[in-house]
Amino acid sequence: MAAIKDQMICIRKVDYSESSQIVTFFGRCSGKVSLIAKGSRRDKGKFDGAIDLLTAGELVFTPPREGQTVGILTEFALQEEFAGLRGELLRLHGGEYLADLVGAFTEESDPHEKLYDELYQALQDLQKGQRPEVVLLKFEKTLLEEIGLGPAWQNCSRCGKAVEGGGKGYFSSDSGGLLCRNCQSGARQKHLVEPAVLKLLQNPTAAAAADRQAVIAAHELLSMHLRHLQGKESAIMKFVNKLLCQAKVGK
Repeated sequence: MAAIKDQMICIRKVDYSESSQIVTFFGRCSGKVSLIAKGSRRDKGKFDGAIDLLTAGELVFTPPREGQTVGILTEFALQEEFAGLRGELLRLHGGEYLADLVGAFTEESDPHEKLYDELYQALQDLQKGQRPEVVLLKFEKTLLEEIGLGPAWQNCSRCGKAVEGGGKGYFSSDSGGLLCRNCQSGARQKHLVEPAVLKLLQNPTAAAAADRQAVIAAHELLSMHLRHLQGKESAIMKFVNKLLCQAKVGK
């Protein structure tokens, strides 16, 4: 089988043997791919740079054969360590949370070039000091749109009536988006969305200049929806939300 070259970000890794690991990458052209990195645990491995979680590089690999789930990593050239993430707990674990979302909500070998570019940019933004809640909100919204599960933020998901950003709305994961005042009365599962939060969900580019508590509230709503879709709350999601809650209270 022909080897493939791609730009990729490490989103997960587990030890496989005394000298090797199974590493999951998210590639710009290849999507999510799991590979055996033979010898990667040795002090002087055969790869050009350490393969750590949230590192980016150029890879050459042989994809899994028919009936197999893991391919073979043959070359790795480290290009970006995102070292700036290591200086603050929320930035580091925020990056790990984004990687965890990509791993949970994408399929093997299913390319999402826009999502790769957004992940790379989000990690850059986090290490450059942009507000973590702003970066997370923007990425979560992009992720949901890319996988085809983006909620409706402009119109009621039941009757189609426009829901203006200047007023309150109601969000229901079961309904797949916003509910207007008339439709929300019959919804069993719903959450009130304040005007400032609704504006951010309709236009996340405004988050950089928005009140911190409103941005965190918008993130929490998307986080809740992602948890609903996944059927569980991952440990990293729970920890990041705890850190953001502490930041919100400490303002």
